Amino acid sequence: MKKILIFTIILFAGKCAEAQHWIGIRGGYNNSDITADRFNYRKTNSYSSINYGLIYKIYIDKYTGLQAEFNNIKRGFSYKENDTVNIRESWELPILGHGRMEFGNFIVFINGGFYLGYTQKAKYKLKSQTSAAEMPASFTGRDVRFEFGFNLGGGIGFRIAKRIELQTEFRYNYGLTYLYKPKYQNERVKYIQPTSMQVSFGVLYKFANIKK
Repeated sequence: MKKILIFTIILFAGKCAEAQHWIGIRGGYNNSDITADRFNYRKTNSYSSINYGLIYKIYIDKYTGLQAEFNNIKRGFSYKENDTVNIRESWELPILGHGRMEFGNFIVFINGGFYLGYTQKAKYKLKSQTSAAEMPASFTGRDVRFEFGFNLGGGIGFRIAKRIELQTEFRYNYGLTYLYKPKYQNERVKYIQPTSMQVSFGVLYKFANIKK
């Protein structure tokens, strides 16, 4: 068993040394909402914000690879009968399987996987006020700050130089963890999970080539 494990690590390391490695930056538009209380549905309004982050991508072969990101993202929601917009700012780490097809300098790709996140700030703002100022809010024992969910998306890219690629992507995110602990029975809404849709733009640089 130990020999098999060592062989697997050596094989993977060799593949990584031969693979394409890309790094880049991304930014885009995020529209978020929630799935509100499966037992007591309430209508909600979505919240829109800008998100940004870093990209690392590795191709084991010409068509498939893995993509990891480190993103700053804000998600939020409000109840239609309430004046308060609830906002949570998080650091997020998506780990995605990546597949692509190339047509000359034009690229079509898909991504799918999961993300881990940690909520660093809670904020709120009032819909009735014309000012877009977001005020800090305190975390309580009811808040869940660690996040987990899945991502699914796809997009297009264009190679503008031998080692530089532009890309745009649409992505759907569905949270599998609750924003608040359901055990707080005195709260009217107990089961709240985040969802969001993102349109992002990025630029990537290739710093290693597949060996022929």
